[in-house]
Amino acid sequence: MLDQIIENIIRNIRNEVVQPNMDQIPLAYIMTRNIPNSVKHFFDQEVELWLREEAEKFSSSDRFDYEMPEVRVLIDKIFDILKQTATFHITVFNRLLERAIKLEARYLITPHRTLTQFLFKDSHVITTMEVYDMLKYFDKFSYYKDALTDYFNLKYLREISEPQFEELIRAIDDQVFSRSPVETTLQMVKTIVDFLNEGREMPTNTVPLAILKDAFEDRNLNDYSRIVETEMAAGTLEVSLEDLEKMLRSGKALVEMRAAAATTPSPVEAIADIEEQRPEIEVESIEVSETVEIPAPEPEVEEEFEEELEEEEEEEVVSPAGETSGAAEQLAQVVAEKIKGEKLEDLNAMISKKQRKKFIKKVFRKDEGRYVEFIELLNRTPDWKQASSLIDDYFFEAGINPYSKEALEFSDVVYSRYFPKDRPLADDEF
Repeated sequence: MLDQIIENIIRNIRNEVVQPNMDQIPLAYIMTRNIPNSVKHFFDQEVELWLREEAEKFSSSDRFDYEMPEVRVLIDKIFDILKQTATFHITVFNRLLERAIKLEARYLITPHRTLTQFLFKDSHVITTMEVYDMLKYFDKFSYYKDALTDYFNLKYLREISEPQFEELIRAIDDQVFSRSPVETTLQMVKTIVDFLNEGREMPTNTVPLAILKDAFEDRNLNDYSRIVETEMAAGTLEVSLEDLEKMLRSGKALVEMRAAAATTPSPVEAIADIEEQRPEIEVESIEVSETVEIPAPEPEVEEEFEEELEEEEEEEVVSPAGETSGAAEQLAQVVAEKIKGEKLEDLNAMISKKQRKKFIKKVFRKDEGRYVEFIELLNRTPDWKQASSLIDDYFFEAGINPYSKEALEFSDVVYSRYFPKDRPLADDEF
């Protein structure tokens, strides 16, 4: 159900942004459309990343002093102008739009896990300024931003480790949900329901129990999670906000209350918006470990492992008839078949040797066999929707951070198999 809702939200936003025969989407144009602010922030931050990459080219020079104030002022002006000209190709726009909506869904349902993965995707320690920048991607549950800002200012923090952040985010929600647990929980769930309604044909006040279970477990609302599990065991798939209120106030699942008279719930309209009625958080009372042991960096791939991969890549493929064909011949065959429209491009031909080593090491934890099996599975997968689901499931089961540089690169390569830039996309492919 959630997958379909996400798909519907993506389609609605795309219909608002993309005009007929439009294959280049300017950032300035995106910012004028009637779409959620979180999506605008997402594309804006992507362009900021592009600009940082450009800036690194200047700072890496040992011939000129680009840090001179006069030079920096001019460079900043150039970047301001460049940002106004930033443009996304239609396939890149669609990929980033999907990523933005999935990120928001994960954040609304499981903010502790999502924020930790998203913030610490490249390092176990980041600066508090990086936290501020990355929180711009999110515009719901703004009490997190407020509390984090207050805490950083109170403690004069310039950097924070992943374990410290996990302690801090848990302490924030411990306070938020301890004062008025039922009311605050209903406010939180109502925010999730509002998001779900963006992708529903007819808005309702119901929420799937599987989503509730994930949301409660992530926020350590274990008593509420057990109630939901009991109701799920009875075969219930979703509940209304009114029924959820009954469950939370009584401490029992609906199946346990059917024989008894239920208390009269407050109407849905009576549930306050959590953004307007923000929880007050006393950051002075939050204590987070000052010194935390940071995990040692992962050792580099052993030389023997590197050599095995290189030897395998250099081997020629033997056909059933005993003839050999090199990588170039295989790639030519794949391209020819693609032109004829007989099949999608083989991922083995799309992934470079360098990427293959990187993916095996970082995404598949040096398990080459698992990598080969997964690539074969994706090669048999006919569309991106199924491939994306397979990738998401693998990342979750294997404990791979979906926002890590390598995981995003892997997803992008697979995405380009189904939506290459060199051909127009049909309406039913979005």
